[in-house]
Amino acid sequence: MPAPTPVEAAAAIRAHHQQLAEGVVGRVASLRAAAREGVAFLAPRDLLVEYLDREILPHATAEERTLYPAADSGPAALLVDAMRAEHRDLVGRVGELRSAPDAVAALSEASAIAALFLSHIGKENDRLIPALLAMPDVALGELLVGMHELVG
Repeated sequence: MPAPTPVEAAAAIRAHHQQLAEGVVGRVASLRAAAREGVAFLAPRDLLVEYLDREILPHATAEERTLYPAADSGPAALLVDAMRAEHRDLVGRVGELRSAPDAVAALSEASAIAALFLSHIGKENDRLIPALLAMPDVALGELLVGMHELVG
């Protein structure tokens, strides 16, 4: 199967980001509902952590191995550096969420994770992807294929 065109790859990345965002936001909402209702927070917290571990963190790793190196030089280099720092922050916050001792701490971390992730994918969608599309030596479709190979 041939690699998608750059425009198709950009659309696919944005659509996947939307799915990931919905997954995070929905699970944070479940945790928020549990906290409001005063019911056990561990199950919704653990579902969120599992999703972050299974979907979000591997996605971040795949980006760092495929998309980010393509933009390491040139006008997007500082953006990529900042986005790697956000990935490190995300990993740390997932660790904090995993060990949150109560519903308030869990919801606080979960909300911070959601805000960070939504902001992060906004930068990828609105800044990084256009920068990659503008680079004549970058084949975004091939990079997307490489990401799929990493995360399945």
